[in-house]
Amino acid sequence: MTGAEAQNKLGEVLRTAREARDVDLARVERDTKIRARYLQALEDGDYAELPGAVYTKGFLRNYGAYLGLDTEYLI
Repeated sequence: MTGAEAQNKLGEVLRTAREARDVDLARVERDTKIRARYLQALEDGDYAELPGAVYTKGFLRNYGAYLGLDTEYLI
């Protein structure tokens, strides 16, 4: 699996988990304090839109925990 495929799969996991919980990005933004545009970038696998690797890991950890996912697996 290439890096791009892994990013897309990760985004699908995040989007699927969010949709299964029936919450929209605006609600996740309010609850996690992560901007919706960054959440969207994570779901789209568009890491160029994120502010940097340290922030990306933190966003993944917080978003994953919010969704009840294994955060170590995500990172």
